[in-house]
Amino acid sequence: MKERHCVIVDAYSTGRYLPEEFKRYGIGTVHVMSSAQIPTIFRSHFDDRLYDEVIRPSECMADDRLVEHHLQALRGREFDFVIAGCETGVELADCLSERLGLPTNGTAMSSARRDKSRLAEALRSAGVRSISQLVSDNAEDVISWMRQEHFDEIVIKPVNSTGTEDVFFCATDADVRRALSVIVGKTNRVGSLNRVALAQEKINGQQYTVNAVSIEGETFVTEVWTYDTVPIKGAGSVCSLERLLGGKEPVVQELSDYLVRALQALKIVNGPAHAEIFVDDRGAVLVDFGARLQGTMSTKARTMALGHNHMTLTAWRYADPVGFAEYMRRRGPYMRRAHALCVSLISDVGGVVAGYPGLEAIRGLPSFADAIAFVPIGQNLVPTIDLASTPGIVYLVNNNLIQLEDDYRALRAMRMDQVFELKTQGQH
Repeated sequence: MKERHCVIVDAYSTGRYLPEEFKRYGIGTVHVMSSAQIPTIFRSHFDDRLYDEVIRPSECMADDRLVEHHLQALRGREFDFVIAGCETGVELADCLSERLGLPTNGTAMSSARRDKSRLAEALRSAGVRSISQLVSDNAEDVISWMRQEHFDEIVIKPVNSTGTEDVFFCATDADVRRALSVIVGKTNRVGSLNRVALAQEKINGQQYTVNAVSIEGETFVTEVWTYDTVPIKGAGSVCSLERLLGGKEPVVQELSDYLVRALQALKIVNGPAHAEIFVDDRGAVLVDFGARLQGTMSTKARTMALGHNHMTLTAWRYADPVGFAEYMRRRGPYMRRAHALCVSLISDVGGVVAGYPGLEAIRGLPSFADAIAFVPIGQNLVPTIDLASTPGIVYLVNNNLIQLEDDYRALRAMRMDQVFELKTQGQH
């Protein structure tokens, strides 16, 4: 049998599971890096032994030279496809797949898939509802716009960061000035310098997480979760709980229809998509988006609840496109096999993690499915202000909804200094 190979650009976050999944299909992987250094937040998870080869650019390589460098390194070999492993790899994956003549979303709308301000403009141009916004590096301009639009509260964030980094909810002039002072001029977690900030109207409604996989323009929604937040002093709000919805619930159809129109506006016809969508009294509107896999998720727990997960379906789409498309058309709306909760732990304390004394009790909950992204031993646990500072995530899965809710309440009753053994800096 002919050997098969693929390229993964920046196989970090959930993308780090793709090499082993593709290996199940007999597909080897070459890892291409969009920058010379792996972003700090992903460094501890990367294992170069999973790849046939790792292609790394030199420091400070310009974008046009970066593409040519990788094309030269890949030349003379046959690849089935190119896929982005995480947010930082989206634009390079678009370019390489297009230049190599492989399944692609093309480069015409690449920047809109990464830049939140351009994303909203693309939706608006296509007649798809989008958020009112202003891009600026000047707080007084933002304050003037906020008054002109009669917004009681706005959201200010970087245009292309990730993990809810530096998202501010602003109701006063002082709030706006503080947000701009933090964001503008800062190098964010994915290594980009924030030259401007993005101000958007605050949507009041229910938020949802929607994942999908597309193949040659045909889109299949793989799951929908409600997304609930809690207010945190000095941080706006943070995710607290996601609840898996059934595939035939009416709001799932509304969200699916909206996402399909959004993907068309962004010219996304192949591969995974991850969207954060609000529904208010005017309907659905996109608030955040990634042309890639959802990050920080338990593939194990989601498979328990759904029979699949966003990563395995994405791998199937590329490894066996005919089989994937036939199955997904026959399947219809996704089926929820069990009720599921994704619980983000929230901490109001800090310290160096020395152990997990409460993990045994968490694993003893009847609905326990998985625990991920716990702060590693020896590293700092800090008070929660965004997704990246969440101390850990616990998945609960159960067919018995009463048991599931009981276990959720038991989990929430645990203090973080019970779950984690914490020491102060310098303490032995």
